[in-house]
Amino acid sequence: MKKLLPVLATCLAAAASAAPASSDEPLDPDKAFVPTARLVATAPAAAGTGERHGIDVEYRIEPGYYLYRNRLKFELHPANVLTGPPEFPPGIEVDDPFLGKSAIFRDRVTIHIPFAVSMARPGHYRVRIVAQGCAEDRICYSPFVQEVAVNIPPGYRVMDFPATQAPPAAPRGLPR
Repeated sequence: MKKLLPVLATCLAAAASAAPASSDEPLDPDKAFVPTARLVATAPAAAGTGERHGIDVEYRIEPGYYLYRNRLKFELHPANVLTGPPEFPPGIEVDDPFLGKSAIFRDRVTIHIPFAVSMARPGHYRVRIVAQGCAEDRICYSPFVQEVAVNIPPGYRVMDFPATQAPPAAPRGLPR
């Protein structure tokens, strides 16, 4: 029996250290706020909306957590494709205990980063995101950096003109 006691104590200690963290412990930002990115190229919808070309960054936000809308920043690397300003949904207006009146995102949100060029160089890109969010009524994280990959295939083309406008006519006198 005396020989089994140390073995039993060791087993219990190992089991306790392998147990999941308490649910009171906040998640790491990379687990609480999970971004993904995808290339988008859509044709005009029947309702008359224009084409969308660029990158959609979607966040899956764990229950009990939220992201600040105005604390999200995006950069594309390498920076050889010009992008326009990110297009954010409005979010939920709250009186936040940490930042005052703020717009936040819960559950899921998609932010569109439009391309501002007609041709996007094919290749592998990274979207570098600086974000800030909170665990509800517990803590706010310092701004944190995340990166997601996106691939632009050869031949990907962005339209230079609005979908409701015809392309410019070819100059006269030149072969078509």
